[in-house]
Amino acid sequence: MNAPLPTGPITPLQKQLFFQASRRSMAEVERILARFMQSELQKLDDGACERLLTFLNNPDPDILDWLTGVSSPPETVDGEVFSWLMQFKSEVC
Repeated sequence: MNAPLPTGPITPLQKQLFFQASRRSMAEVERILARFMQSELQKLDDGACERLLTFLNNPDPDILDWLTGVSSPPETVDGEVFSWLMQFKSEVC
């Protein structure tokens, strides 16, 4: 998809998160995450960025299943991060 970086200042951690989110192995996951990054990236502090980076270490098929309701994320997945993505997805996508 190669979404452009949001305009305005971003931290190095936000930039790392943006590129990891927008370069995924599954186009469906990439589209959702790229839209989230375009909208929310500059609002995220370093702690939130770290939590999202950890979430993105999960395989794309699992992330897609969780975001589409095919399955629930395991307890090891940060529930708040998952909630951010689900809320964004329900409002925008």
